[in-house]
Amino acid sequence: MSLADIKAKISADAEARVKAIESDGARSVESVMKKADDEIRAARTSYKERFAKEGPEILRRREIVAGLDAAKIDLGVKQRLVSEAFAGALRILSELPREKYLSFVQSLMERAASSDDAVLFVGNNEQYIDGAWLDSYNASHSSRVSFAPERLPIRGGFVLRRGKIDVNCSWEMLVTDARPDLEADVVKQLFDQRDGVRG
Repeated sequence: MSLADIKAKISADAEARVKAIESDGARSVESVMKKADDEIRAARTSYKERFAKEGPEILRRREIVAGLDAAKIDLGVKQRLVSEAFAGALRILSELPREKYLSFVQSLMERAASSDDAVLFVGNNEQYIDGAWLDSYNASHSSRVSFAPERLPIRGGFVLRRGKIDVNCSWEMLVTDARPDLEADVVKQLFDQRDGVRG
């Protein structure tokens, strides 16, 4: 498979993971956005009361500043929620049950590996990718993948080295690589949902 196919598969899997956390994220979005709305209202009220006695020009300037502050708060909240959504996707990948984890790893390996000699790097706390699994993989795919002597500080997945080329299929890299393609959809889903809930 080509790297484009790998990226497409990764993007599809990451999008499925993001959708899986939407139900949990909806409550978090509503709570955080309500707090942000309260802060925005409080900021606007404070500015209006403080400068009600000043001339119209001063009031106009202060309202502009309040609007900018409100927009900044709103943007900050949205950025935080989007980051939390992708952190949730990484957490879900890290907590996959053994069968799903190894099935996903195998599909990634099939796209990243070949029959050539390759070296497999796994994370410091890897629980599922072990010698028995790798032996079974090699036997069923006529490949010669061996374990690297050292482990990496990754939360899951693997890095496969073929000669001087590393194919990074760690969970962190998959989420990071998929984020630019998925971020607009995540924003749309999170905040269209928010608008729909609030009417």
